Amino acid sequence: MTSRLTILAGAALLAAAAALPAQAAILTFDLSGSRNATFQIDSNATPTTFSSSVFGDQIRFDDVAGTFGGVAGTASIGFGTDVFADLNINGTGLGFTQFAGADLFSGPASAPIFATGTFTLPSIVSGTSTLTISEAAPGGPSAGGVPEPATWALMIGGFGLTGAALRKRRQAMTLVRA
Repeated sequence: MTSRLTILAGAALLAAAAALPAQAAILTFDLSGSRNATFQIDSNATPTTFSSSVFGDQIRFDDVAGTFGGVAGTASIGFGTDVFADLNINGTGLGFTQFAGADLFSGPASAPIFATGTFTLPSIVSGTSTLTISEAAPGGPSAGGVPEPATWALMIGGFGLTGAALRKRRQAMTLVRA
């Protein structure tokens, strides 16, 4: 019985070690001021289009769900560095909006890494707005309903160990009664 328990514990540990936790985070973008919008993008999402040149990098995500100008819908969201506009939003309820300011992402355009924090974004057309980029709260509306592989491995291993302990206890009680 002890060897079975050892095998179950070892299998649970191997499964937990082999399971790779997800590295993705959902980022919430909250724009307020002269223009208002709220949307989320997965930090590991590949942009719909991206390009790099001597003038800077430019990326775009299409069909991003959110609230734009107080209207729920989808929009094309573009980000740029250097010469390109730092934030472009073209969506229902907001129309085309373009802002300058600090670069909001780094890394290659094919795999951007967004900066979190609060940024002041001026626009020559629509005034100044503030953009806050933050990780979505765990367990919030954006949290997925499927556990990560490591969580599954630990849960299954725990069930196995609990079952083994109950079986051992039941056998011990049967010996005491006999």
